Amino acid sequence: MKRILPILGRVLVGLVLLVSFRIDLANTEQGGAVDFRNRITGVRLLEHGIDPYHFIWHEGDPPEYCDLRNNPHLPVSKTTVTPTLLMLYAPLALLPYRSAQFLWLVAQWLLLLGTAWLWLRACTTPLMGWLVTLFITAFTYTQAWRWEAERGQSYMLLAFIFAYWLTTTMDSKRGNGFIAGCVAGFLVALRPPFILFLPFLALHRRGQLIGATAGLLLGFGLPFLINPAGWIDYSSAMQTNSDLYRHGINPKKGPQDFPAMIEGTPTTILSHLNPFPYGDFSAYALFRYLGLPPLSGLPLLVIVLFILWLWLTRGQPAELLLPGLAAWLFLTDLFLPAIRYSYYDVLILNVVLAGIITAKKFPWTAWPCALALPMAWAVYYLSPAPPLLLYLPALFFTLGAVLSLFYFRPLASPQNSGR
Repeated sequence: MKRILPILGRVLVGLVLLVSFRIDLANTEQGGAVDFRNRITGVRLLEHGIDPYHFIWHEGDPPEYCDLRNNPHLPVSKTTVTPTLLMLYAPLALLPYRSAQFLWLVAQWLLLLGTAWLWLRACTTPLMGWLVTLFITAFTYTQAWRWEAERGQSYMLLAFIFAYWLTTTMDSKRGNGFIAGCVAGFLVALRPPFILFLPFLALHRRGQLIGATAGLLLGFGLPFLINPAGWIDYSSAMQTNSDLYRHGINPKKGPQDFPAMIEGTPTTILSHLNPFPYGDFSAYALFRYLGLPPLSGLPLLVIVLFILWLWLTRGQPAELLLPGLAAWLFLTDLFLPAIRYSYYDVLILNVVLAGIITAKKFPWTAWPCALALPMAWAVYYLSPAPPLLLYLPALFFTLGAVLSLFYFRPLASPQNSGR
């Protein structure tokens, strides 16, 4: 019986994941994965020397550049990822859009399963393995994951690469070398908030610094080979987006004339959005709700608090601080001047899973995240969700991340084994 139960458990998990994938497939069939669309049009523009961050399609422009969601009354497009991240979509941009869209859905699921495999490989007991498996499986039924998959977002890609770095860095010998450093540096180019890596490496994983420099140069340098103005255009657009968001400027898009078919796909499908529950869970949205003026220095405040946290925990081993580092990268998004959609919550996966590996059980810091799961299921399946319920999953995920900052224990010796 003891041998049969684990087998039955794996079969049940497989079936539950298969049902979840089928739901995502059905959602993808209905719409055009609007966030994936702006990545594909963005990389095509970038490769042809056109600024993808300010381009608005007009009649007569090539249809493969057309993103139906762009607002002609705004100076910026919907493309907001870095030139480096855009480049990763280049192979898919060669395909017919609809084919690329479904391939990206499969890729997102493979990245999810790959993340699970990385953390399962780090487990040292069956209990840890089941905790990792159950949390990931349950997460695929949240509104955060449904948004990630249907919109064609890229947070699962970032979570997978970050999981590789975390699981590698947990080994003080294998994780203090050039390759792990390269991954860390490249992640900064994919998403700038990962710059928090650098002071962490300087204090706890100095063996990664050379690799991090190489990865950083590679990540920032590759787009220059395609479009030398890419990073300048990106920086300019992000400043404009920041100003628009902080001051609540979002004019109505209004009607536009588009072809009935674009890349062999009806425009009605390409522009379709599944009516998922929506809420902006950012510090700026809270300030706006409270009637406070928009602040431009919140990201700097996060950096200062992170440096303070690093200093206060400097005597702890790096392996024990990794859940906290993952939590900082999750919390940073709250203070960026941009709408914080629920698919950002995908980044909580590494916070919880790193905590499980560190604690060798389900850590007390992750219990708010576990409580957030049924709330997130309810938000998706009770749509339209009550306003209060809409924000509870993100609130509890955030609480779990904050608690993870304090999950460490005093040591008899302040010596750090990872230096």
